[in-house]
Amino acid sequence: MIGLGNPVINKPINADYSEKPMLKLITFPAAFDEPSASPFCVKAMCLLKASGVDWIPKFTSDPRKAPNGKLPILIDGENTIADSEAIRANLEDTYACDFDKGLTPEQRATSRAVIRMVEEHLYFVMVGNRWLNDDNWPLVKQAFFGEMPKPLGGLVAHIARKKTRAQVVAQGTGRHSVQVQTERARQDIEAIKAMLGDKPYLFGDTPTAADMSVVPIIRGISTSPTQTGLRDLVTNDPTLMTYLERGRDTLYPT
Repeated sequence: MIGLGNPVINKPINADYSEKPMLKLITFPAAFDEPSASPFCVKAMCLLKASGVDWIPKFTSDPRKAPNGKLPILIDGENTIADSEAIRANLEDTYACDFDKGLTPEQRATSRAVIRMVEEHLYFVMVGNRWLNDDNWPLVKQAFFGEMPKPLGGLVAHIARKKTRAQVVAQGTGRHSVQVQTERARQDIEAIKAMLGDKPYLFGDTPTAADMSVVPIIRGISTSPTQTGLRDLVTNDPTLMTYLERGRDTLYPT
């Protein structure tokens, strides 16, 4: 399991942030061999590492008081930024970060489309595989809510699972059988593999914003607590696993 151990602090790159307070990322704790149980929290960590801005994590298993009841949240001075995409926008606007540096306008458009594919479709297949699979659920429950005092943790977990089921159904993915969901996930993953080709990262030798979204979500699939057809799509593919390990080594906080 990856733990952040001492607080993660990135030294500024080509900028002076000395008058800025250190940023604080509110995130779920590490789980499933990832620095956070949530791939969106991991994505935010990747963005922060790439930004070069100083930051520290604050771990919590209780997102009930968070905006929209979700994590991650970035505290930047007096500003509270919820949602990983809003965090990206804040880093780009406030700290002049360019996570797609070197990409053409067409590549930037493709990057945006890829991010939407994995975050608005493939992610929900992953969520169903984690939260709605009865074999996986006890381990997912422990990962997200295990640090909360009993019986509060059990109650919050029950409510969260009920809401998650409703969200997956409302989004549309949960209206299909597991077999159909897995096939649709396969199509997304094959598209990622075709785009990757023999390159180190999706757009070449340097990771970009698309990799910071794709790697945490597909790694989240690969680290499913139990064997499933969805997990097999990733773990049985050596090329894809090599890409994920490379992304982890380069993008993740240490």
